[in-house]
Amino acid sequence: MKREPSEIVSVVRARMQGIREWMAEEAPYVTADQRHLDANTPERAYWHYGYQTALADVIALIEGRSNQTHDSGDTSS
Repeated sequence: MKREPSEIVSVVRARMQGIREWMAEEAPYVTADQRHLDANTPERAYWHYGYQTALADVIALIEGRSNQTHDSGDTSS
């Protein structure tokens, strides 16, 4: 099902909020601990993997496919 741009933005915002809420409960230290900026760390690799996955998810939304694969407590799909 093809979605309108405004609907895609709403879905992405809802997913972002779900992830923020999950992080507040599960990893409140994440805003202070910036290990993803350190070279050669697992955190940096996981950050890039997560970002790539998020971009793929947005493309899937634009193309009208569901591609939600994370488990962050977000149920907005």
